[in-house]
Amino acid sequence: MVRIAVSQLHEGDYIDQAFVLQGKQLGQTSSNKPFLKAECVDATGSIHMRMWNITKEMYARLPAAGFVQVKGRIEAYQGHLQMIADAVAPIEDLSKLDLSELLKHTQKNVPEMMARVKEILGGIRDADLKALVDTFLGDAELMKKFQIAPAAMNMHHAWLGGLLEHTLSLLELAVVICPRYADIDQDVVVAALFMHDLGKTVELSYGAGFDYTDHGRLIGHVVQGAMWVEQKAAEAGAKRGKPLRRDLVMVLTHIILSHHGEPEFGAAVLPKTPEAILVNLIDNLDAKTQMAMDAVAAPAEESNWTDWHKAFNSKLYRPSVTIHE
Repeated sequence: MVRIAVSQLHEGDYIDQAFVLQGKQLGQTSSNKPFLKAECVDATGSIHMRMWNITKEMYARLPAAGFVQVKGRIEAYQGHLQMIADAVAPIEDLSKLDLSELLKHTQKNVPEMMARVKEILGGIRDADLKALVDTFLGDAELMKKFQIAPAAMNMHHAWLGGLLEHTLSLLELAVVICPRYADIDQDVVVAALFMHDLGKTVELSYGAGFDYTDHGRLIGHVVQGAMWVEQKAAEAGAKRGKPLRRDLVMVLTHIILSHHGEPEFGAAVLPKTPEAILVNLIDNLDAKTQMAMDAVAAPAEESNWTDWHKAFNSKLYRPSVTIHE
């Protein structure tokens, strides 16, 4: 059977192919029978999946996030497509899988992006701040994960290499925006944007689909990032033979803890410096714009409108209204 990408699925399609299983849950019908609900994902998108004839033993054999073979059909339900599975089985032998079909990944050149990140960071003039940034860059294992990790589970830049792509986008925005405000400390903004999401490298697992690690659920990337600022500052100080300035470390830690803007969105504290406010705005600008572009590009039942999107509390209008001659 020819593989059908998630983005190309239509009502009435029958499938027998591999997907990444994410977010599995064991539900209960009105007649108290167990059923499986999960997301089936490939490199082009995701679709809700239900399996009604499942036992608790079958459910336990399925990975929390991993590769599965699904046999079933595509149906429409309340204006959306969903997959009704007749059979779901974990895939043990990955050698026959084309992972590029199953795991969404950045379409940009990773070495070129990383080189540009380093180029922008190389413009930092404050000696203590440069020492701190260089300590992060010198952590080979962390930088390896930084270039592979997604930026999120599903909200924005949710693909392999997404964290690097998102971070570079923020840095490029910063070097354009900061010069517009003479009293903004560009060194602090650039360094904080580089560091702000590094905790995602341990918050998320991304070997076979995306999920939260135990570390991610218990600590989270915001707190982890703040902890790393303190740890790397101590390392940088020891290497230089004198500690980094405490006010600098404190301000950077504050920006990491506040970069989500509001406690309801995950911030530990409200942004309380101009640089912290700007970091939150730049981060939100890139994240929301990418989410909007992804929503408009995704298939939907109504051709002129996207599906309803939680982040915008609305559907989005698709058509471009300009004409390029």
